[in-house]
Parts: sequence; C-alpha cells; structure tokens
Amino acid sequence: MTSPLMLRTRVNNPERVFLNSSDDPRQNGETGFSQFTCTFQTPILGARRTQLLRATIPNALVNIPDYQLCFFYYNLPTATTVPSSTYLKCVRLYPSYYLVPVGTLATVNRYFSDPGDFVDTLNDAAGVGGDNIANNPYWQAGDVTFTYNPTAKQIAMTGNTAGRYYAIAGWADPNVTTAINSQTIVMPNYNGVGSTAQPLVPNYTLNLRVGFAMSGFSTQPQVNLGANNNPLYANIANVPVATGGLIYPDSFPNLVYSQCVYLLANVVAGSGMGSNKTNNLLSVIPVNSPQLGITQYVAATINWLTKVPDTIYEIEIQMRDDANQPYTLPDNAQVNIEMGFYYKDE
Repeated sequence: MTSPLMLRTRVNNPERVFLNSSDDPRQNGETGFSQFTCTFQTPILGARRTQLLRATIPNALVNIPDYQLCFFYYNLPTATTVPSSTYLKCVRLYPSYYLVPVGTLATVNRYFSDPGDFVDTLNDAAGVGGDNIANNPYWQAGDVTFTYNPTAKQIAMTGNTAGRYYAIAGWADPNVTTAINSQTIVMPNYNGVGSTAQPLVPNYTLNLRVGFAMSGFSTQPQVNLGANNNPLYANIANVPVATGGLIYPDSFPNLVYSQCVYLLANVVAGSGMGSNKTNNLLSVIPVNSPQLGITQYVAATINWLTKVPDTIYEIEIQMRDDANQPYTLPDNAQVNIEMGFYYKDE
C-alpha cells in the first residue's frame, strides 16, 4: 500500500514540467496570444526552486512591430526655422492586420525580405496613393523619397518640395511625443463607421527602424558649431538639408522584430527583476532565428529562482518584446516551455 508521503513525492513533486501554449483552453476565444496559462490536475507541492530549462518560440511575426510604424520628419520654410509641430510631417504604414476599406488609401505593414524591399514600401506610403491627410494630419503626398544604398547598407531620405528644408525628427522629440499621444493619426474602420487610433508607443518610431537613431536631444561628434545647429534637427551635422539633398542616416536599418523575448511567470514573482520594472522575470530568450523561423533556447547554466509558492495549481507565462510590449503570436504558433523544480531547502 502506497503511503501518503510516497504519493505526494511521485505525483506532486515533478522535477520537470512541460508547458504548451495550445493547452490553454482560454486561447480559443482570442485572435493571437502573448500569454497562456496551463492548469494541472494535481498541484505542484513544496517546490523550493525553479528555473527555465528550455524554450521553443516561433518567430512568426512581421519584421517591424505594428506599434512602430510612423516616420517623423520636419518640412521647414527656411534653413534657420526652429522645428515645431507646425512643420512636423509623418509617413506611416498601417498595421499588418489592418483590413483596408474600399476607397481608403493605405500602405500596410508586411514581411520585408531585405532593406530594398522595405524602401519600396516606404516610398509607396510616402507617395500620392500612400495615405490620406484626413487620417494622417501630418502626411504630405510625395513630399519625401527614400533610397537604399546596398554598398553602405543604409537608407537615406530626400525632400522633394521645392524651396523647402528638411530634417529628421528625433524619436524623443517633444513634438513627436505630443503627436503620438494625441492619437490623431487614425485608421478608418472596415465597416465604414468611425475610425481607430493608430497603435503607437512613445519613443518607438519608425525612424529607428529606417536607421535614423538620433533622439532630438543630442548632437553629432563632428557638428559644425558655426552653423545653424539644433539637436531637434536629428540628422548628421544637426542642420536641415535643402530640397533634393540626401539626408544620411546615423545608423543602419533594423528589420529584426525583437532581439529577445522576455518570459514572465506568475510563480517567480520577486525572484526575477528587469530594468523595465517587471518583477516576475523567468528568463530572457535571445531570438536566434530569422524572421518566420523557430527560436530554440536551452539553459546553459543552473540559475535557480527561489521565491516559489508552496502550492502551484497553474503557471501563467507572459511574453514581452524589447519595448516591453506583448510579443503576440498567431494561433497557429505553439510555444513550448520546460521548467525544472527542486524540492529540498538546500
């Protein structure tokens, strides 16, 4: 006859626990998921430590997050005009999931095979049929053109309107932040009734993905101090560029959705902490697969997390990206997580 202690050891003290996102029945009523919960028939009792052993996460996403699709720049009347919201312009892509209503001009985010492919879509968005000023009050048709240099591996921008001067708007520019928070860049609803605000996150603009990485508060090391410099001209030399001149970037295009996937778990609250103010960090998974590939992670070292509940009936996993936004996968993607548990005090 099996003793209660032996029963507890065999049934309630598993050393390895496997979690599959498809085993969460609550996923059935949602489109896509960034978290899932697995419930156990018998609880895990008396665990003292846990750690992530293995993770398999599909990289089934577009290259650029759907909350980072607005490119901001300035169209200025003179070379000395101080940038303000009056002169702020925006080229935007609509989210990848957006259904374009009949009669709406829109350029939709998608998978990009390379920077040249990305530039083609940027120029579609900037062109006459790329958007509508009623939906994007910062848009000006045909005002700019993007060019990819395959030798330098960089994307430059050129202003097209005669007699104007152009500058990039930094990702932390107060005018950009105000434009993002105002929610005036909208998407007409597919049923023709009303509109929905473009999903945007402050400090995460499409500029960073194109390769214009200056904040709007910094100057270049070789800035010409005798010229009309202003950090708000967030491009090389911190000066505006006349119509027809190339505005060169300070970095390279970034078509990687997220460098890491941050896994949060309800059973390790207090054990793991991140600089993004999360307090239930299970592990950080480097994305080692190409777009549309599968990220495979196996823990190389023992790193026990010790603040574990005595009784565990379910484990909830949340996935976040580099911007601390939900890492949302489609329903046909399966996430597999394997965790180790240890039951002795030492």
